[in-house]
Amino acid sequence: MENDRAARKITMNLVRVGILTLAVTAVAGEPQTAVRVTELPPEAIPAGTCNQSESGYLGIVEKDKSERTKLTAQEVGQYVNKKLAEGYSVALYPQASGKIFAIATCHPTKP
Repeated sequence: MENDRAARKITMNLVRVGILTLAVTAVAGEPQTAVRVTELPPEAIPAGTCNQSESGYLGIVEKDKSERTKLTAQEVGQYVNKKLAEGYSVALYPQASGKIFAIATCHPTKP
């Protein structure tokens, strides 16, 4: 009886090792994709209508005058599009709290 248990235990261990070997072989056999990054000079920033740079947390003031700082991807995208059209360059910094800190640097028509 004890020999049967030992034999089953050895068999199960061999099955586990075989399954693990197959899994590792399957993952290792996948082709690796090469990623290349090429540094290019920046394009000129078009002159805009802004007057001064600004920074702070992104937020939306709701109808009840409360401010919501957890924005959707669409709301963040609308903010960035608006600022770029006004002549700002925008840097976004996600915070651990879920808020987003933004720095909008102004590139006015007349420096």
